[in-house]
Formats: sequence, C-alpha cells, structure tokens
Amino acid sequence: MTLRSTPASLATASLAPGQSRHRRSLRVSDAGMANHHPPPSLKDWLLLAIGVTFVIMGLAILRSNRDVGIVTLALFGTCTAVFAAQIIRKFRYRRFSASMVEVAGGVPILPRRGFGLFFGAWLLGLGIVFVVFGASYPAPFRWIGGFVGAVGAALLIGTALGWFPGGYLQFDPDALTLAQRRWRARVPWDNVDLVLEADLNGNPVLLIAVDDLEALVIEPPEAKALAYKAIAKNRLWMGYEFAIMTTHYGIDLPVLAATVNHYAREPSMRATLRQRLPPP
Repeated sequence: MTLRSTPASLATASLAPGQSRHRRSLRVSDAGMANHHPPPSLKDWLLLAIGVTFVIMGLAILRSNRDVGIVTLALFGTCTAVFAAQIIRKFRYRRFSASMVEVAGGVPILPRRGFGLFFGAWLLGLGIVFVVFGASYPAPFRWIGGFVGAVGAALLIGTALGWFPGGYLQFDPDALTLAQRRWRARVPWDNVDLVLEADLNGNPVLLIAVDDLEALVIEPPEAKALAYKAIAKNRLWMGYEFAIMTTHYGIDLPVLAATVNHYAREPSMRATLRQRLPPP
C-alpha cells in the first residue's frame, strides 16, 4: 500500500488562536516517504534555555529560601518539560516516513485515559505546591494555584470515572467516523477534501475539510443540531470542519494524517478496512 501525498492533499500549518487500543488497530511501516516537517526553531531552543536557566536558579535558591526555590522549580520545571517535549516531538516527526499503512477496520480508536490522569495529577500537584509553598507570594498567586489544583482534581476525577475524554475514531470501508461524547459523524472517504497537519499553540492538530456537509451522516439523528453547531465553530476558528487533537489518542500527527490521506486518496485500498471476524 504505497502512500502518495501532494501539497494539496497533505500539508502542514501553524495556527494561532481503558486500554489504548490504537496501538493494535493502526500500524505504519517505515520507508521513504518525503518528510516535510520543520526542525525545532530558534524560538524552541531559546524557550528551553530560559526554562533550564530558571530551574538552575531554583536549585540555587533552595539553599537560602526553600519555599521560593520549590515554587520556582515547580513552575519552571513544568515549562522546561513542555518546551523539551515540543523539541523532541519535532525531531520525531522529522524522522517519520511511511510507505504502507495497516488499520483494523471497524475498531474504535479510543483516547488515552492515561494522558488525562497524568495531566490531571500534574496540575493538581502544581496547584498544591503553589498554595502550600507560596506563602511569601501575593495572595492572587495562591488563588491561581488553588484554581490550577481544582482543575487538575476535576480532570483527574472525571478521567478516573470515565466522564472524559470522550469520543473515538473509526476507520471503515465507506467512511471515517469522528465521534464526540453526544454525537458522531460518518465522513464518506470521497467527501474528504483536505487533510492538514497543524500546530495549535504548540499542540498537534489534524484538520479535515469536507466537500459537502449534506453528505455527512450524523448519529443519532436528534443530535444533528448539536453536531452542526460544533462543526460551524470549527469552521469559524480554524477554517476546517473537523479538528482532532492527536495527543489525546497517543498517535503522532504525521501517522494519523498519512493514514487518513491514504484511504481518502486510494479508493482501491478501502476494502482492507473490512472488519475481520475472529475464527470460529
């Protein structure tokens, strides 16, 4: 299954304002597909250097003022980890190449609950540090810390109880299903107009444009108004009907983009997405 992409069908852009099943349901084999992903920018390296500098300062402050040192390490340690992760991600994207894809058709690809648990725990811990060790800072700083901790706790509890993240992706011979918690849209492959890799405030996002909104199949039917409202909001803010935060699924952006693009541009390969029933 050779992947063929052109700048018109697979592009990149930078935008301003349970068990992980995807590892078994989507596989991409390495080979020489042209790589169009930029390396880390000077800004990326500068932000990382600033973060590391403040982490070193925090370590030095610990000797004379434990509380301020701990707050500095928590804040700028978080920033440094984020900046480093972005640089690593860009290097990983540049190494991506593929000539073949294999997807288990009819299998929902679920968001990773582990990501929500980790992120919620991180925010909760950061908020606790701000409140407990931020006594020497102005009161608004501790209020912000309390808010950050509350958001982290809500995310942690909601993820643990299965409230979010919701939705899933599913590849079928006739359509790509993009599901949210209260509705799902089946996008016929021939209705996929453009697949765009984008960066939204440092977060990898896959944008999908469709030719005809009327060709979408919204389920359940009573959720059509809600679905079209969400689609209209995506169009307003991003210019595309659908936006997928690939980090939630633990799938690298180039992998998902190449896979969607492959089945949208290669009708003869869609039959491979037929659900394989287990042997009797």
